[in-house]
Amino acid sequence: MSGAPHDERSNDGSLVASTLTIAWSIVGVVAALALVIVARHVFILIFGAILFAVVLNRIASKLLAWVPIRWSRSIMVGIVLILLVVLLIAAVFGLAGSIVDQLDSLTTQLTDSVSRVREAAQSHPLWKRVQKSDVGLSSLLPSSGSSMGIAQTFFSSTFGIATDVLILSVLTVYFAISPSAYRKPLIRLAPVPWRERLDEMLRRSSTTLWHWMLGQAVSMTAVGIAFGVGLWFLDVPMAIQLGLFAGLVTFVPTIGGIAAVVPAMLLASGEGASNVWSVLALYAVVQFAESYLLTPMVQKQQVNLPPAMVILSQVIIGLLLGFWGVVFATPLFAVAILWVKELYVKDWLEKADEVAAPASPSASG
Repeated sequence: MSGAPHDERSNDGSLVASTLTIAWSIVGVVAALALVIVARHVFILIFGAILFAVVLNRIASKLLAWVPIRWSRSIMVGIVLILLVVLLIAAVFGLAGSIVDQLDSLTTQLTDSVSRVREAAQSHPLWKRVQKSDVGLSSLLPSSGSSMGIAQTFFSSTFGIATDVLILSVLTVYFAISPSAYRKPLIRLAPVPWRERLDEMLRRSSTTLWHWMLGQAVSMTAVGIAFGVGLWFLDVPMAIQLGLFAGLVTFVPTIGGIAAVVPAMLLASGEGASNVWSVLALYAVVQFAESYLLTPMVQKQQVNLPPAMVILSQVIIGLLLGFWGVVFATPLFAVAILWVKELYVKDWLEKADEVAAPASPSASG
């Protein structure tokens, strides 16, 4: 008899403890979501830095297994980083020199074209009607205030992207040189029973990012070869360099493709307008094949992402997180799918079904 009140008190205490745990968990989740929403721009940069740091570490680990000299991993990461930066700078400056050489002839061609268009427009009856009407040409052009606003927006956006690239680069270097210095404190923030599982999830996330990057490397290589060979058939100068540049910038969806076709069109303009249209058609075919066929299929093999989900992730995350959301949409979505499958489906739903399954026969009996 005396044990009954004690059992009731213990049950009440367990109920209160469980309720408090659930309440604090909800508060923590809401606070985390609010923090992510407010600082989403910073978080997407941190994720990008983690992605590049994972890639640098994996490449450095592969090289350490092949190189007979026993270097530390940090030194090998630095060597890989320097080599990648040198290759990128060489590709960009190699293209820039040829484009500058073509600008003089392009400027002359554009000036002649504008003069011919002006002469044809002035002789057209519609132009004479516009001159007789009350509508002035100045009303059709943007005002000085709006022009200044457009210029200010352009320069502020450019400065913002440059600042983001600097922050991304610095974070990548720090994360790559000493990843354990950031992973271990993060694991210690979790409750003790969850630490082993969290460490496993972080390692599996790293593997997922590496596999995604391998798939992206396949797409970048295919685009570079296809674009370079196509430009070579069209007799565009520096076709190999342009193909290399196209492969590098394909890492950035949509915007990278535009950045690849602009220098190709500038260099092709010296051969005439028909060649420019041919380059534009080549770009459209390669871009369509890469965006809607090659990349979705490759990523399905590497990280088990359905092709439609790859495209939808770029659209949805791009709308939520802007430019950097478009850049890192697919790897972010791949990691999110991994965590949902492991923590929500496997650790919660399926374990709950396993616990409930033995109880059903006795309940029915």
